[in-house]
Amino acid sequence: MPAVRPSAVKTPASSAPLRSGVSRPAIWRVMEIHKIIRTGRHPNCSTLAREIEVTPKTIQRDITFMRDQLDLPLEYHPVKHGYFYTRPVTEFPMLHLSRSDLVALFLARHALEPLRGTRLERMLSASFSKIAEACPGEVSIQWHELDDAFSVKAAGVLAADVTLFGDLLDAIRATREVTFDYHKLTGSQPESRTVQPHHVGQIEHGWYLIAHDPARKAMRTFALQRISHLRLLKSRFVRNASFNARDHLGGGFGVWSYADDASRRHEVRIRFEGYAARVVAERQWHPSQIIEKLNPDGSLVEFRATLSGLEELTRWILSWGSKARVLEPPELKKRVQQEVAGMVA
Repeated sequence: MPAVRPSAVKTPASSAPLRSGVSRPAIWRVMEIHKIIRTGRHPNCSTLAREIEVTPKTIQRDITFMRDQLDLPLEYHPVKHGYFYTRPVTEFPMLHLSRSDLVALFLARHALEPLRGTRLERMLSASFSKIAEACPGEVSIQWHELDDAFSVKAAGVLAADVTLFGDLLDAIRATREVTFDYHKLTGSQPESRTVQPHHVGQIEHGWYLIAHDPARKAMRTFALQRISHLRLLKSRFVRNASFNARDHLGGGFGVWSYADDASRRHEVRIRFEGYAARVVAERQWHPSQIIEKLNPDGSLVEFRATLSGLEELTRWILSWGSKARVLEPPELKKRVQQEVAGMVA
């Protein structure tokens, strides 16, 4: 039977819940309604009001907000007399963040640098990650814990960095092309680029722009610190609806993307021992990773992953020194051997 939206849901006054005197923030109520509806119970305004301890009128306003402002597929079932989702909702759309909100997030991320590796950083990072998830199409943050044995010297955030970050957000939201000078790591001098910005993300403690480069007919990743003379153009572009930052970077082991060669696959196997085995087993290094303990105390593990490229993985393996041993593939073995030979030379 097709679902319909009722123009109003009348609730007898006698069914109104007793107010407990406890304040219920709007976002808390909306999240509670979302969780209850996902159970498939088809709750109505009266049952939701009793569970959340507010009035049915408040619930009706929340329902309208969820449907009209958050664009949730919320409908009222005329037979079961309750609300339900017409399609699966796996991620809850948070409130839209303004440019100033996102710039504040950018500054706060840098402010936490002195706390990196501490328990407080881990606690705060979870909260900031939830905020960042409110705008997955615009900005993202990846938090990687470091051992307490390591420290990072805190660096200030330049005004130019904040301006660049904010201007890129404006371009992404307005789907406007941008032009800038970019200094590649392998280049002797900056070169001019005109691109269509899709996403700004914090990856491996650095900020990067992911944009479509029409001249190269592909998505490209740019380090913000190597971008200069940014200008927003009047020309608009149509955002690629299928673009997803996580998928774009999923084939690599860090910032490098291999989306243009997604068919290429390397089945990686690395054995770690000692402290390296324990540290590797504690973290999520790549979405495809599988970590198998080879002895009871966890001092010997095997790391497995499926990657499209090996460049950044090679550097990661070298960082563990003699505690890492490459098992597969042969190409990765050769890369590591060549690097070590070059270091010895």
